[in-house]
Amino acid sequence: MKNETSQNLHEGHRKRLREKFMAGKQSFKDHDLLELLLGYSIARKDTNELAHTLINRFSSLSGVLNADPELLSTVDGVGEKTACFLSLVGYVSRVSVEKKMDKKALLNIADAKEQIVGLFDGYDHEVFYMIFLNTKNKVTGYSKIDSNKKDSVSLDFNELTKGLITSKPSAVIIAHNHFTNFPYPSKEDDEATKKIYTLLMLHNVSFYDHIIVGKKEVYSYFYDNKLQSIKEEINNKLSF
Repeated sequence: MKNETSQNLHEGHRKRLREKFMAGKQSFKDHDLLELLLGYSIARKDTNELAHTLINRFSSLSGVLNADPELLSTVDGVGEKTACFLSLVGYVSRVSVEKKMDKKALLNIADAKEQIVGLFDGYDHEVFYMIFLNTKNKVTGYSKIDSNKKDSVSLDFNELTKGLITSKPSAVIIAHNHFTNFPYPSKEDDEATKKIYTLLMLHNVSFYDHIIVGKKEVYSYFYDNKLQSIKEEINNKLSF
């Protein structure tokens, strides 16, 4: 009888939570959203405490949804099914952002910065994107490199070359993220930008910008005139 009463209480709470969500999504906090999500994977159990535990462990709701499933599974109360479910929700969210961006033309660098920031939402490590544009500056595809490292991405130039050959873009914007408030480029970022510019020259592809997304600010090689300096440096070397 006790288990049946407890089950009824949980079902009643989940129903009220669903009704609250449908009535006003804006009032929901991260742990409320996660609790509601967990209810679709974990039956007949109070998931409020688990929601708080996961957000504390992974820093935010986005951190939970983008966490490695194996790490999620190490949290008491999260089984393989629930870890897969949460990862699936995070993955679908990222794909939807990419698909939404596919439909828009990036008319200027400011527009590009605004659209690109969303690609990095929720990641707890560095990720690299090469974004392909056609002659009308519409996004036609991506090459994404994810080394699953906190502070670096190991670029695979063979993969980038395959992406260029497959997509045949007119122009490219590259972007990656830093976990600092003000993401000023490192020497490694400068060297990678030089190598990518050289690669793009070989394929006759324009290089619009290298954008670095930080926690509070977004850095643009184009706006800082750093990209132009790099292009001039490479062009001068090749002219000799």
